[in-house]
Order: sequence, then structure tokens, then C-alpha cells
Amino acid sequence: MSYAIGIDLGTSNSTAAIYRKGKVESIPIDGKKLMPSVVSIKDSGEILTGQKAKARLYIDPENSVSSSKRNIGNPGVSYNIQGNKFTPVDIAKEILLKIKKEASSYLGEDIKEAVITIPAYFTEDQRKATKVAGEQAGFKVLRLLPEPTAAAIAYGMDKEKDQTIAVYDLGGGTFDVSILKVEGNNFRVLAVDGDSELGGDDFDEAIFLEILSRIKLTSKIANSLQETRARQQLKEAVEQAKVELSESEVADITIPDFMGTHIDEELDRDTYNQLIASFINQTIYKTEDAIKQAGLTVRDISRVILVGGSTRNTIVREIVAKRVKQPFIADNVDEVVAQGAAIMAANLFSPEDSGVPIEIKDVQPHTLGVGLIFEKYEVMPLIKKNSTLPCAAGTIGSSLEKFQPSVLMSVYRTEYTEPKEKDKLGQLLLPINPRPHLVNIVILFELDIDGVLKLSSSEVNDASPLYKEFLKNNQLNIELVKRMEERGELEFEAVEININK
Repeated sequence: MSYAIGIDLGTSNSTAAIYRKGKVESIPIDGKKLMPSVVSIKDSGEILTGQKAKARLYIDPENSVSSSKRNIGNPGVSYNIQGNKFTPVDIAKEILLKIKKEASSYLGEDIKEAVITIPAYFTEDQRKATKVAGEQAGFKVLRLLPEPTAAAIAYGMDKEKDQTIAVYDLGGGTFDVSILKVEGNNFRVLAVDGDSELGGDDFDEAIFLEILSRIKLTSKIANSLQETRARQQLKEAVEQAKVELSESEVADITIPDFMGTHIDEELDRDTYNQLIASFINQTIYKTEDAIKQAGLTVRDISRVILVGGSTRNTIVREIVAKRVKQPFIADNVDEVVAQGAAIMAANLFSPEDSGVPIEIKDVQPHTLGVGLIFEKYEVMPLIKKNSTLPCAAGTIGSSLEKFQPSVLMSVYRTEYTEPKEKDKLGQLLLPINPRPHLVNIVILFELDIDGVLKLSSSEVNDASPLYKEFLKNNQLNIELVKRMEERGELEFEAVEININK
């Protein structure tokens, strides 16, 4: 029997799962449920992934990469490993290749299809980069599923009571919060928020800087931390201390031989909590804002679900309980996202056999707009943040001058009206017939469920019912646009902008 799997491609760790015979099970990778998201390349050219690669972070940090998910989709980031250039997509591909190999061995067949999870607040270029990595690893990517939605599926499947839930997902490198309405096996996302550069790695860095400040005061060896190997040695000790503080009041950070010096520092939980409190507060602000964006109050939330390894921190659970609501804490916070993805994969791959009818209505996490000149050049929002997918919206503008031969339209992803080059996603140049008057231009955005934006544009005359209705209501009638296009009354030029570019 053929299968499709669910994959949680994480910043610190990655996991995979399969839904079969009515149950979800984690797929072991090198005999463990969690695989470190680390890649290392030996002098021989052999590529190591997972636990073996993590073991080389200390002995060969220059040729090892961790936490690359934070940079995926950023064309300005690359890693020089053994004299070769690797992008974050290349690193993700190697991690996914390892998962594919282990899953195929475990299930006894070549696994070719998967649902891969992504942070809900990933930008479109980050989403596209993740999909490319999956395809390069040999997967047909059935869907990119937001991590909080995957967690909600794993939690909410077959629950008889309708609920409004908040999924608080704090991983190693990212934070997401999604507000969902769960009605049976129907999952409707109401609002999302998050920060793709906030997670447990920041907690590690806070401890690292605290210990660094103590070292400067006591041993005068701060300059040694410029040595990559020494830095990694201290980072590993810091990471272990963080894990210990989830269960203990005090953790020791001890390195017997650190650049010729003995390090023996004690970190208590109160100090640790103070170090990371600002990060936790940021996640609470995002959570409160998402609830507000959904048109709800905290009292409307049936349950808060904690997901991600960083939610094991006691202070996270305490602050969520105090500021939002007493959270539900799963036993498998590291696995639940992959398990939800596995359920979704079964539903998409073989819906007649899976017995898992799932309906998901997702949202666009960022506002998309077009650059127009009013009193000055600014961005007019067309598809707003948290619009349910798929969706369409548009407007009517005009040329700037008489006898103008073309109009250039630019698409932006931004919550602000001020256009910035970094927010520009693409352009469409529309040829128009030069006329002794200004020409009206229909601008149409159509966004599909995979985040591919179709930008279409056409001339429209003053006598058109579409133009008259727009003047009256200041709103573009999408249904009328489609009817006029079918009748040949509008001749669109179009371009697909993989806002996942």
C-alpha cells in the first residue's frame, strides 16, 4: 500500500509521521522520534544529517550548519562548507532527503509524497523556498500546511464539541499563533500572527550572553569566544542548562577546559526567567493581537494549545495561563505538528481510504497591495491580512498622461502604505492604446490556496457598467469582471506572481 507522510521541518529538530489504520504514528529517524535539523560535510565529501551531524558541531563547526530554517527564503544567505556554497534551501533539502530515506525504510516502500509544515507567519518567499527544498528532495509536496493548523488537526480531530482554539506554537526558531474555529473536522483559520525570528534559539543566546558577561568579569577571556569551536562548546553547555531548567531550579554550566580556563557557573531559574521574559511577552502581545484580529476576546477562546519544544519552559506556561488562559499541554509537543500533517497527508493522498474527511480554510498572513499614485505614490491594499483563501480583489485606476503607451503596476507585500523596494513582489507592464485622454485600468488580484497570486489588468471604458458601478460603490465587482471577461468585453494581460518567490 502506498502512503504519504507528514513532515515537521523544524529549526532545531525535524519529525515525521504516518497516518494508517486509523492511527497516527511517529516515524523513527536513526531510531529516534526527533532528528536534529543539522547538516555537516566531512573532508571526504560525505554529507551527514541529524544526530551524527550535530555531534560534529563542536569538532568541525566551520563545516556544519544548524538553525538554517531561520534563513530559508533569504537569497542573501549562504554557507561556505568544504569550499562549496550551500543555500538554506540546500540544507533543508538534505534534511528532507534523510527523512525520505528513513521513512521509506520504515514503511517498506519509496515514499514520494508529503505534507510539509511551515510557520503560519512565513512570508511567501519562505513558503516557496520550503516547497522547492521538498521537491529537490524527491517529494511531491501535496501541501504546505501551517504548523498551528497541523497541531489543531491533531488535537481537534473527531472532537464532538465545536470549539474556538488558540494554538500557541513556540519552536526553536519561530513563533506562531493561530486562532481557529473547529467544527467537527472542519478547521477555519480566523487570524494568524507571529514572528519568524523568535524562538528557543533566542533563549539560548540570552543565557550565552549572561555567561559571557560573567566570563568577562572573572577570567578576561572573552576574546576566546571569537573562536568558532570555543563558541560552540559554550553554546552546547548553555543549551543543556536550558533543558535542565525546565525541570530543576538550578543548572550548572561547567566546562573543565575552556581555552585553558575552567568555567563553573550556576544559573537559577529566576535569573533565566528574567533573561527570557521579554521574548515571552512578545509572544503574548502577538497572541492578544491575533485574538483581536479574529474579532474575539480571551473569553471567547475555548482552549489554548501549547505546541513546540520551547513551551516546555515553565515560565512560558505560567505567563500564558496568567495573560491568556490555562493552556492544554500535550504530552508530545514536539511531535503533534508532524502528526497533524500526517492526517492531512492521508486525506489528500487517499481520501477514500483514509476515512478522514477534513476541510481547512486558511488565511493569507500578510496584506498584498498595488502601487498607485494619489497625491503621492503609495500602496493601496487589495487583499488584506487574514483574508480567507482563495480570494480575489481589485480596483480601477487610470493612466497618468494623455497618449500614454503602457502602464507599469507593482505588487507589494506590506501592512503599510509607504512602498519599499524590499516589499515589492513583482510587476506587470500593460500595453494600452495611446489616446488623447486618460485610460481607465482594471487591476485584479486572484490568490489561490497555494499562495500564487495572479495579477490581471485590462482597459475599461467610461461607459462600462463595471466602471459605473465602481464609481458608485468604490468597490470592484469581481463577478461582473468575470462575466465581462467571458464575453470578451475585457481583454486581460496577466502575470502569475509566486508571492512565494
